[in-house]
This record gives sequence, C-alpha cells and structure tokens, in this order.
Amino acid sequence: MKVSVFDRPRVSFFDCSSDAGRRLLRSLIGAVLLALVFSLLMSALGRDVAHGQTRPRPTLRAEVAIPDAVVTVGDFFENAGDKASVALFRAPDLGTTGPVPARRVLELARAAGLLDADLGGLVEVQVTRLARSVEADDFARLIAAETLKRNPRPAGETTVDDLRVAFDVPVEPRRADLRATEPLRLVSFSLNPQNGRFDALFLIARGNGEDRLQLRGEVVETVEVVTLLRALARGEVVGNDDVGLERLPRRQVGSVRSADPNQIVGLAARRALRAGQAVAPGDFSRPLIVSRGETVTVVYETPVLTVTSRGQAQASGALGDLVDVVNPQSKRTIHATVAGPGRVVVTAGPKAVASIGRNTP
Repeated sequence: MKVSVFDRPRVSFFDCSSDAGRRLLRSLIGAVLLALVFSLLMSALGRDVAHGQTRPRPTLRAEVAIPDAVVTVGDFFENAGDKASVALFRAPDLGTTGPVPARRVLELARAAGLLDADLGGLVEVQVTRLARSVEADDFARLIAAETLKRNPRPAGETTVDDLRVAFDVPVEPRRADLRATEPLRLVSFSLNPQNGRFDALFLIARGNGEDRLQLRGEVVETVEVVTLLRALARGEVVGNDDVGLERLPRRQVGSVRSADPNQIVGLAARRALRAGQAVAPGDFSRPLIVSRGETVTVVYETPVLTVTSRGQAQASGALGDLVDVVNPQSKRTIHATVAGPGRVVVTAGPKAVASIGRNTP
C-alpha cells in the first residue's frame, strides 16, 4: 500500500502575513490598550483594585494641630493611606502656629508617593504645635508640696492649699511637651523654716530637651478665718453682708478661734472692730434692746389678767435677759424679762393651793 503524505503550511501566531496572525496581534494590542485605559480610569476614580473598594482621594487639610516635632503626610492629608507616616516638615515651636504653602506640601507629598493628592483650593496650611501650658500655680503647688514634705504637720491640720507661695518676680507661663509624663519637675529646693524663704530649680520638658528655671520667693502658711467687710462700732449689729471668709497668714491670726459667719450674723459687736479684722465668737454678744435708765413698758401677766405700766430699767439687757426695773411712783424694784425693744414682762407664778390629805414624811 502506498501512503501519501501532504505537506501542510505552518501558521505562526506572529506571522503578520497570515490573516489569523494579524487578527491575533490586533486582539493583543487591543487588550493591552483596554487594560491601560481601565488602569488610568481606576486611578482617576481612586479605586483600590487590589481590594475592590473605593478609596477616597487624599485631600489637604486647612489646619493641622499636632504634638510631635515633625509633620507627616497623614497630618496634612485626609485618606493618606500607607504614606501617612512619611515625614514632610519640621513642626513649629511648642505652642506656636505657622503657615506652610499648600503647593509646597503637595510637591513633597507627591515625591513621597502620594500621587493623587488634592489641594482642595487651599493656598496655605496653618500648622500648630500643641503644648501643655505650665502656669505659676503649677510651680507654686510643687513648692508647697515639697515644703510640707520637709516640715510635716499633724494629719489634716495643714494642706497644700493652706500654703501661699509668693515669687520674687512674676512667673510667665511656659510651654511643655504635651506627651511628657512629667512636664515640670522640681529638681532642687532649699527652704529657710524661720522666714519661709525658698530657692527652687525646675526643669520643663521641651520634647527634644529641657529648659531650666530658677525661682525664689517666700512660703507663708495661711488659715481661713472670718473677717469683717466693714468696720463695726460697739453695739452695732452684724448683717449678712458684713462678714466674709479670707485666708490670712497664721502668724498674723495667732491662736484666735475663727467665728462661724452664720452664728455671728444678728449679734452685736462687744467693742469697735475694724474692716479686714479676723474675728472670734467672743467679739460678739446678743444685741441690747433695753438700755440702762431707759423708760420701758412693764407688762404684768397672770393666767387671767394682763396689766401694763411704766418703769425705768436699771441695767441694759438683750432679748431674754433678766433686768431690774423700778416703778417711778412706788419706787418698788421688780425683776422682769426683756421681751422686745423697750418692753419687759413680769409673769406671775402659779399659787400653791392648800389641800386636805395625809402628809407623808
């Protein structure tokens, strides 16, 4: 048997002379162009092809407030993605604000790989370095606490709030690192217990270092007392607006036991008292409403009868006091109770009534 073998022409996929090759080549080129267009479209729309989710376009913020020493891509731009931690600028000084040109921020962000960032129409960005404000009271409390530590008092007798710290010069607020666990430290302290004079050295955390501040002054132990807001003459009655609470140096007050303001309102001064003076309960008494030598109305009261007459008080008295009163006609002296201004009362006691009965020894 004779077998014939026919030679078939070979077709190459990349042989442009073949119709099939040309069609395949055109298909490949079209697919590449389509993929490129799709990629560009996805980039413009901000699509994350790897995760199949929409990622908003990074937008520049108008204001940035940070505690750190550097400003990052994520500080400047919302939706910065994996470029957020890249540092762009050095932050301004603690507690200060400075402008940064928006186009310069955009240039650096794109150089860092944030290619699709948007200015959002901004011309500049305000960058603020956050800080903790250290005031004069902060210095004073550390000094007061150290004073009590070196000169302990009985429990509850004296607290930090009872010590007044006066500096020799005004203490301006300082700025400390917001992230510092100890923004202010008292590292050296000397105190003269006789006069309260002190010398203190502080360190203020600044992030990349510490500032030193030397302060001198006086520590004074104070006590809260009741003082008069106006001067009172002898016998003048204390009103609600006449008293207040004030902290005075303990050495000025001495051993005076402070009065309760609620208890002395309505009482009268036993002697002349000056404004600003610390007062004690013994400085006051009930106001006198009957004066010695004053003509008063005498009221005689019995269970069945009330009689009034006139008399002359032989002593001054407050409400409820027992005073002697003389009847100007009979010259008889009686004991009467002060019942009001210019008025005294004499109350007749119950009379004993004899009864028949067996007496017991």
